[in-house]
Amino acid sequence: MPLRCISSEGDELSFEHDADSWAALRGRNSRERHLKFNCCDAGVILKTSSLGTRYFAHQARGGCETATETQEHIRAKTIICNALKEAGWIATPEHGMTDADGVCIADVLGKRAAGAIKGIAFEVQWSPQLAETTQERTDRYSEHGLRSLWLMKRPMPLNSKDVPVARLVSTDDGFDVYIPNEALIRGADYMTSRELVDLEASWRRCGTLAEFVGGVIEGRFRFGLASEFDIRVTVGGVANWCYACGAESQPATWIVLDLGPLNPDFPNILVEIHELGEVEGSLAERILESINIYLPKVGGYRLGKRKPKESQATYLANVCTSCGAFLSRSYIRYRSQEDVTLLKFDLRTTPEELATFYQVVDRWCFVDPDYPPEKAMVGVHGFAVPAIPYPRLRSDAITDGPLEKVRHLGTSD
Repeated sequence: MPLRCISSEGDELSFEHDADSWAALRGRNSRERHLKFNCCDAGVILKTSSLGTRYFAHQARGGCETATETQEHIRAKTIICNALKEAGWIATPEHGMTDADGVCIADVLGKRAAGAIKGIAFEVQWSPQLAETTQERTDRYSEHGLRSLWLMKRPMPLNSKDVPVARLVSTDDGFDVYIPNEALIRGADYMTSRELVDLEASWRRCGTLAEFVGGVIEGRFRFGLASEFDIRVTVGGVANWCYACGAESQPATWIVLDLGPLNPDFPNILVEIHELGEVEGSLAERILESINIYLPKVGGYRLGKRKPKESQATYLANVCTSCGAFLSRSYIRYRSQEDVTLLKFDLRTTPEELATFYQVVDRWCFVDPDYPPEKAMVGVHGFAVPAIPYPRLRSDAITDGPLEKVRHLGTSD
């Protein structure tokens, strides 16, 4: 069910018509039979699907080998064409290309200008398709100098740099587009079939199909981390007292690295303060340096390497600025609902610097400044962190003295 046919005036595109011009074209074709297909000599009739999509159809298929399409397929192609046209691009539906293997037809070819060499082949795949077939067709487009983007009802593969794939989900007025989230990227091999398709648990919405196509041609759909980006460092802590001098203070207990708007589909990274001391590299050094500039003013502590008498291990700890005593990590439990934000600051970094904190799994990202996604949280070792990570940790039953407010890492009963 094509969106394009030819006449003596050139290409006739169904998505460029409104109801009145479509009726006029149908009337003229009934009188003159001036519309033809590239694929065969069958007559052309004009139709409107139950979804409201205008398209051309073969009057009699005969020996034509052109595959039929679902109403969802032609509706998606129409939306893509209109989105490209709205952005000032040239949209050509059912664009045929010839190579050694014969003719391959892209659902929609998008080009910035009519004479442009490069372009994007948009493929809508509503029926199941083998991953090998998707790869073969992608390779053919590459040989013609085209990038490709697959929009699938059942996306396979899930996360391949060579084969960009997003998921199409029908709505009342079109389609929404989804890409895999952190849970699906890391856990697809261990998920049930129900978990794999669960939109809320495993996918991230990237807007409507038209919005997504607009983002693609603007370069906002890309693979992997940006080559250079700003991270937002948040430092958290809790109200405390120095056990040695009794000074009220707020020790730093954890930091969170947000990889910023250029990397919206990568999770935030939670790092406990003692773990920060174990991370090597220039980024960890710069984070520690920045914390020690600001933390004494807001928390009454600075961070420094300390070695307890009873231990051979050296670790990063809070050091009281009033008396020099350090707060042992055994008195600081993990992040909790009682914590407050002590500091926030930005640092410029690169994927290479970040690698010592978090071994990223590259994935396709969609940058949407207006509707950024809610980010998952992972620990410095890459494990997921729940929203309330350690709700059963308790404080020791200390009822008086300067240790009353100190949080102690105990065991659950």
